[in-house]
Amino acid sequence: MAGGGVTPDTCLALNRRCWAFDMTDKPETRPEIEPHTWTLTTAQPLSWPVSSKEKPDLIIFDPPYFDKKASDYDENSISGLPKKEYLEFFEAFFALLKQNSKKRTRLAFINADWRDFQNKPAAEESGKGSILIDDYLSILNKTGWQHTHIIQAPMSAQRFSAVVVSAMQKKRILGVTSRYVIILKQQ
Repeated sequence: MAGGGVTPDTCLALNRRCWAFDMTDKPETRPEIEPHTWTLTTAQPLSWPVSSKEKPDLIIFDPPYFDKKASDYDENSISGLPKKEYLEFFEAFFALLKQNSKKRTRLAFINADWRDFQNKPAAEESGKGSILIDDYLSILNKTGWQHTHIIQAPMSAQRFSAVVVSAMQKKRILGVTSRYVIILKQQ
């Protein structure tokens, strides 16, 4: 889930080794990002995509968010899964990370609260379909990870133009203007 390639670019600039994966294969423009799609069936467990015997010192995981822009992603994206299956993927994935990392490996998990804030005024949100950072922390803890830091990372000001902010104010929508980088170690 290398996305735009900021992490591999940083590793290359700092002469660090990295393995980066994304659903989209771009061999001409991004040969350092390998194509990989996670198997999303319960019949076949997740498998580790790295062929190296070395285990990582740091894993940065910035997955597609639940239901957010699901139509923009590949049909096999976890973003389009129902909530229960989406969270089950994370439980299996975090357990897989622990099995394939060193005791001192750190995990940087990037995500945000997901609520129906784009369509409902704050007073009408029920929280029923929400996935909050607390839900991810619970899964991480259950799979043997302990958070050491939670860093709030503001989203780009380009995402919130005056028109968007004005519409949110008129509809009394409480928007999400940041995401979190959660740093974890093994328990």
